[in-house]
Amino acid sequence: MDSLTQIVLGAACGEAVAGKKIGNRAMLWGAVGGTLPDLDVFASFFSDEIASTSFHRGFMHSFLFEALAPWLLAKLTQWFYGTNVYKRRGYKAGAMAVWLIFFLGAAAGINFIPVMMGEGLSWYALVPTLVLGGWFVWKLWRDYWQRDLQLVEASYRTWVSLFFWSIFTHPILDCFTSWGTQIFQPFSDLRVQWCTVSVIDPVCTVPFLILLLVASRISKSNPARAWWNWAGLAWFCGYLLAYNIWHKSVVNHTFEETLASQNIHYQRYYTNPTLFNNIVWNGVAEGDTAYYFGQYGFNDCKRVFKPISVIPKNHQLLDKVPPDSRAGYFLRWFSDGYYSVTPYRGDTLQVNDLRFGLLGDSLRGNNYVFPFLVFKNEKGEWDVHQNNRNKENMEMSKKSFGELWQRVKNGRCSRQ
Repeated sequence: MDSLTQIVLGAACGEAVAGKKIGNRAMLWGAVGGTLPDLDVFASFFSDEIASTSFHRGFMHSFLFEALAPWLLAKLTQWFYGTNVYKRRGYKAGAMAVWLIFFLGAAAGINFIPVMMGEGLSWYALVPTLVLGGWFVWKLWRDYWQRDLQLVEASYRTWVSLFFWSIFTHPILDCFTSWGTQIFQPFSDLRVQWCTVSVIDPVCTVPFLILLLVASRISKSNPARAWWNWAGLAWFCGYLLAYNIWHKSVVNHTFEETLASQNIHYQRYYTNPTLFNNIVWNGVAEGDTAYYFGQYGFNDCKRVFKPISVIPKNHQLLDKVPPDSRAGYFLRWFSDGYYSVTPYRGDTLQVNDLRFGLLGDSLRGNNYVFPFLVFKNEKGEWDVHQNNRNKENMEMSKKSFGELWQRVKNGRCSRQ
């Protein structure tokens, strides 16, 4: 899921393991462990698009990495506190800068949601984030920069346990989303994807964050601190394991009924929630020559996927790209075989990863969420580049997210 959710989950795990011993530092180091696997995104600065996209949610999200990293991190943390590095002014300044950057990134993401939904900048999101930002800066200044930090004492075993649970839960959570997580690397590049929760879901994250913040304000010796933290974990796990899985089962059954009612024969199908919610879901079924795409919302007046868009496969267009080439293998592997191909310009093709669906409930224009351009680079080799970041697609995204938000709030009762 998104970085904020991973940070909150990691912090809660750190608190559950060591909150009674080291207080808020358990949350701090749990948050570090919770976000560590996502540092693999920096591979994009050192490699091409195929390599960096393949590496994300790769080895650093694997069970092997999660089993080995805690031992090294525990040693580094013991050295960090044993040599009093954490009390030096230079380190404090750097740490404050990092946390402020993290906060600004999270605040920007929260305020961008209503913009993407087509409602523009929302004061309901902007004002609370500004107030929280001011409070956060004040807390860093008063309780971190000006305070002589207390001695931190925790056993090596405690640090290992803290980092293990905060890191291990990261790839497990990512498996619930649509991207896919290579938890068996380096032995297999199989991508596990259960597709029960959106990569960003405020209903899942915000209550969890609030309960964690309440716990952080309570003394480590007060039993209520652990209660608030476990209440947050209970909310998170209940939403993830009960509510979302129930929705998934209802959606699957509804999609099967819709396909049967229209006499659509298919080999397999795929369902997943749309962005920022668990109310409106995508469904895509694979036929012999085409895919069948539709959306269903729990607020709709009828329990049916409608309309159903027919998307020709056109897989033969990709025949000129050798299947054993980097580009050919990547496209089939990354999309799990759920892809359509359309001509673009000249010899360039567009391959649309249909697992992420369309921007809207029907096919119109070039409104695929995750399209790739396949072309020959200057070396004469087939290469891949994402095609969802141009101005035209961004404008379509804004309009479609606005329509999606209206459907989440009001459902769809027309054209049934």
